[in-house]
Amino acid sequence: MYKRVLGIILTIALIISVAACSNSAPTTEDPKDTTSKEPIKVRVGLPEIVNAKFAPGEDYNNNLWTKLFKEKFNIDVVADWVTTEYDTKINLAIASGELPDMFTVNIVQLNQLMEAGMLEDLTSSYEEYASQSLRDMIKPNQDIVETAMFDGKLMAIPRLHYGDETSTSFLWVRKDWLEGTGIKEVKTIEDYEKLMEAFKTKNGAKFGTMLDKTLGAFFEMASSFHAYPKIWVDGPDGKIVYGATLPETKNALAKWAEWYKKGYIKKDFATMDSAAMLRDAYNGEVGTYAQQNWAGWQVGSDMVKNKGDDTYFVSLNLPSIDGEKIYYPRQFSNSVYNVVRKGYKHPEVLVELINTYVDVLDDAIGNGTMTLEEVLPFNTNEMHHITGPFKVEFAHYQDIKDVSSSVITGEEHLGSGNAVLFYNEILKWKNNHDLVGLGRYLQMGYETSSLALGIAHVDNEQIKKTKVWGAMPEVMLDYGTTLDDLLTEGYTKIIMGLEDISYFDTLIEAWRHAGGDEVTEAVNKMYGK
Repeated sequence: MYKRVLGIILTIALIISVAACSNSAPTTEDPKDTTSKEPIKVRVGLPEIVNAKFAPGEDYNNNLWTKLFKEKFNIDVVADWVTTEYDTKINLAIASGELPDMFTVNIVQLNQLMEAGMLEDLTSSYEEYASQSLRDMIKPNQDIVETAMFDGKLMAIPRLHYGDETSTSFLWVRKDWLEGTGIKEVKTIEDYEKLMEAFKTKNGAKFGTMLDKTLGAFFEMASSFHAYPKIWVDGPDGKIVYGATLPETKNALAKWAEWYKKGYIKKDFATMDSAAMLRDAYNGEVGTYAQQNWAGWQVGSDMVKNKGDDTYFVSLNLPSIDGEKIYYPRQFSNSVYNVVRKGYKHPEVLVELINTYVDVLDDAIGNGTMTLEEVLPFNTNEMHHITGPFKVEFAHYQDIKDVSSSVITGEEHLGSGNAVLFYNEILKWKNNHDLVGLGRYLQMGYETSSLALGIAHVDNEQIKKTKVWGAMPEVMLDYGTTLDDLLTEGYTKIIMGLEDISYFDTLIEAWRHAGGDEVTEAVNKMYGK
């Protein structure tokens, strides 16, 4: 509670401070001053983006972004190292004290660096240099900003998120099969069972829904049973508990065990990875599964390539076990923080280059400083992921509304560069059946596209945040995935009928003794009322 109050007080103080000093000169050398004789050099460490496709002769040290930073601010961005083992490299750098000037960290590394006094205070840099667009992105995420504060100071710029509040789960259904059944609505679990049965009898599906060894689809569909097995929630006694331990999760498992027995789930799912699971869809053996908004990239173009037009999957709202309102779980939304090592002379550079990232990808087309053709190279071939600490993730709530409305009505009203890019990608599919645009079309290109439905989930206040909103307790980190792995193994046995549903109670007791009680106590100590 103290931390939240402090965050609110600081937010008010920052607003007052910005207003007071908006007309004053910056106290540090202005990176906008490109007339400086010597360029400002900033050393960074970068994660390797495996699918990045650089222009001929370019690389992480020499590319369209580094050239832009040099042209606008006379700043030389130099990559000391690029690695696929980024977290390990940063952990070693923290241990040795040999840190880049600017880099990204996860929340555990952030807290270690803050406690050790190894980071620059960014409060004044943010106050003096943050663009209005960046401020507009940060403002609604104060609960995330609080996790980047230490002793009342802003020690990192959170990476933010791609509108995680709209990243809800959906029932994805093969389009041509759905239309052929004559079924108009899938509102309840009973409706869904009728749909799976229809696909088996009318379309020759070998089973009803997809599942792999991770139980991903089970977890995505848990909300249908008012179960939240992957987040921490308020328990019946007012204490915070893990949703996996509650009776609603038991009810969900009982239904999935019933489906397995009826042949709705492939018998050997426990040996399958996601690629093998999806091959069954491509081969016409199954027509439904639960997944998030981006499933169109999984069961979109490859479906059309394998089975022809109109075979791609479309999104529906999850069915409800009892017809009651469904709430969608949301994990803590910020996984990355942009930071500056203690002692670096130009911390404001971090803010200025993040401003530039936002300007190019979100503002430039709308304000007329860049054309669509000029912006596209910065946002294709994974080039928007190569900038390391000079990046934020855009919450696309308004973009989704603008794009969907523009596609449906044919009247363009696009407020950001990202919206323009999305819109033009969708038109590739709508106008030319170019498969490059199909995934985006299934996300936001028609009335019931996945993100259009996700927007409604937000508007209808159907989002349920985890109670562990920020850093995990140390003991939770110590256990890693051990406790979740124990549950997944037990859930699998129940679904496959190797154990009766009563085994759930035995499993939860084993989870508690294996460390669950210890973690629960730590969670309540950190986040309890």
